[in-house]
Formats: sequence, C-alpha cells, structure tokens
Amino acid sequence: MTGDLEARVAEAVAAVRAHSGLVPRVGLTLGSGLARLVEAVERPLAWPTQELPHWPRSTVAGHRGRLILGRWAGIEVAVLSGRSHHYEGYGLDQVTFGVRVLRALGARTLIFTNAAGAVSRELVPGDLMLATDHINWIGTRGMLTASERRERRSGRAVAPLHSAELAAALREAAVRAGVPLGRGVLLGGKGPAYETAAEIRFAAAAGADAACMSTVPEVTLAAHLGARAASISCITNRATGLSQAPLTHEEVTEVAGRAVDRLRAVLEEYLRAGAP
Repeated sequence: MTGDLEARVAEAVAAVRAHSGLVPRVGLTLGSGLARLVEAVERPLAWPTQELPHWPRSTVAGHRGRLILGRWAGIEVAVLSGRSHHYEGYGLDQVTFGVRVLRALGARTLIFTNAAGAVSRELVPGDLMLATDHINWIGTRGMLTASERRERRSGRAVAPLHSAELAAALREAAVRAGVPLGRGVLLGGKGPAYETAAEIRFAAAAGADAACMSTVPEVTLAAHLGARAASISCITNRATGLSQAPLTHEEVTEVAGRAVDRLRAVLEEYLRAGAP
C-alpha cells in the first residue's frame, strides 16, 4: 500500500484492537435489507463504523454501518453491516476500505452479500444467487495503490476472482440447509439510478444474470489481497424492462429482509462445517 492508505487502515485496525484481540477467520459484508444476520453473532462486540478512523459514512437506507466481531457457529467472524457505495461520492479506495480492514484484522475468507435485480428470466424475487464471475461497470480507478497497480500491469492474465473452492463449500452448505442456491454472473453498476431497459438488454447479451451497485470492486480487491472471495446475491426484483411495476429501494430492502432466514441457514451450515 502507499503510506497514506496503509496508515489509515492501520489506525482503523488499532482502534478495533484496543478493545478486542479476536482474529476473524471469516469476514462478511451485509447488503441492503440483510442487517438482521448480525443477530446470529455470539457475544458480539460492535462499533458504529462512523466512530472508527477514516471510515466513510453510508447515507443509504438499510446500510446502518457497523463492524461486529464475535463468533458464529463456533467460528471467529467479523461482520460489516452496511457498506458505502461509489454513487455516494466516495472514491473506490473509500468504498473498499472495509475490505482492507477485514483483511488486516486477519480474515482470509471474505463473503459479500448484496441485493440484486434479476437480469435472467430464470431468477425471481426471493432467490439466492452465488456469483460464478462478474462484469465490472463500476471500474477500479483509485482502488489500488501504485504498487498494486504495478502488480496488475497491462497484459498480465487475471486469476479467477471468485474462489471456486469457497463456492463449492457454500453450495454444499446450501444443500445441507435445504436452501436452493442458484449460480450466475453478477454485474456491478455505478448507480444510484437503476439500469435502463436498454442497459439490461445489453447486460443480458453480455452474460449477466443479476445486477447490483456494489460488491464487484470488493471481490476484486479481496482476491488481490490474497483472500478467498465469494458473493451471494438476494434477488429482490426483476430488472427494468422485465417487470411493469416501478422499482423502489424500499421494495428492495423488504424482499431482502424476507430472504434473511434462508441466507442465514446457508452461512450457518458453512460455518458449522468449519468454514472450509
């Protein structure tokens, strides 16, 4: 990292370490409407992220902004409830700040969740989708430091960003939990407006199955930092052009909230198995 970003991350980690020495094995980021998952964390120690040094404040409903350390199904975890978004005016170094902190705290496995719109007609609201790959419409400008950019120099092959090993473990956990877990390609768009019908047709032609406004830069950085990364989307709506009903953020968070119990069951089975 460059000195400035390295120092900012170190200060945030030090603020946490002043109160807890717990080293998380797994880091989780919770998307819109999914905050109730933190109820599963045992003996939690929580911080509003706005009280931690250098942490960007989320202004989006459903993203309260808390960092929670504790245990879930016997596994040490760090949970970020809520995230900041690029469309709130933050640079990608700020949007992905939490990823760096989770990694610096010790998490080697990072699972990102989000609310997403169905691009594929095979997905319906309430479904869960595990990303097999992604399409990045958000970009990476400003996310990587100068040394990290040199490591990703032009012409270098890009390794898979979504861990196949972690994805297999999550699919097995879903089977044990009796929860259907679809698979597909996740598109990350800039927002804050939902995509137009033409953009959704373009996304479908490009191979996208679902679209969100986050996660893709987080997965990209997590993999670059050496973590195993995975993304699970809660399908909250049909994308523009696939439904006649107008779409609102309130609807998105409501549908996501109804999927919390099924997502919790999948994650608990994964953690109960030792977070393989």
